[in-house]
Amino acid sequence: MVDDRQQRLLRTAFLAGAITDAAALGPLLYPPLARVLWGFDDGGGAYRFASGYAAALMLGWTALLVWASRRPLERAGIAALTVLVIYGLIATEVLAVAHGALPAWRMIPTWLLQAALLLLFGSAYHYRTARGLMARWGRPLPA
Repeated sequence: MVDDRQQRLLRTAFLAGAITDAAALGPLLYPPLARVLWGFDDGGGAYRFASGYAAALMLGWTALLVWASRRPLERAGIAALTVLVIYGLIATEVLAVAHGALPAWRMIPTWLLQAALLLLFGSAYHYRTARGLMARWGRPLPA
């Protein structure tokens, strides 16, 4: 029963991450969308080069998350790796804001989405551990 619940949580996390990553390809591959989202005016050489690299990695991670969703319990470690990737993205965004490349208000929707994904991936990955701790404290989690 616990495995069923964790499997559903992991599958949900993997598919939510895959959908988010697929959507992130838009501004990476289409500079006018990056202008709308982030206010970037220069969609030229350096942006296209860096965003091309990022898009290739984002596409690969999208495929990895879809693959992980097919056997979520066996591939649960992908959830922990995804959390690491999200933290890396957040660090990059915070640095961009701190250095004036982006206004913070433009990143708030992204940060809210990332917070939700971190919660989803973390709770799915640690479901068994949290369930055990709650049971020891006399507060069992639902099956």
